[in-house]
Amino acid sequence: MIDTSLFPYENHPYRLEFGEKKNVTVCWFSCEDHLQKYLKRYRLDTKTAKIDYRDGEPVESSEKHQDSVPKGPGKISNRSSSGTKRGTKKLDSPAGSHRSRKPKSK
Repeated sequence: MIDTSLFPYENHPYRLEFGEKKNVTVCWFSCEDHLQKYLKRYRLDTKTAKIDYRDGEPVESSEKHQDSVPKGPGKISNRSSSGTKRGTKKLDSPAGSHRSRKPKSK
């Protein structure tokens, strides 16, 4: 069993430690999927990083993480692909102010 002081968070049984002597980074994860994603995202080598498990050895999870988003057919973006201009309205001027107005007769 590993020292419990290394795991200050009850719901985070995975611990990752990496870096040089002066710049050591420590991260805790709630599931192994999150740990693997972090390793992949930051291209960390598992040979140089130290991974500890609260129970002493990794647990193979048969279920995916419950909070994970189901993967769809592709990435959907709600950004427009039309240049750098934004479609904003001027709030100070009334609608249709770009047209010339006829003065009201009294």
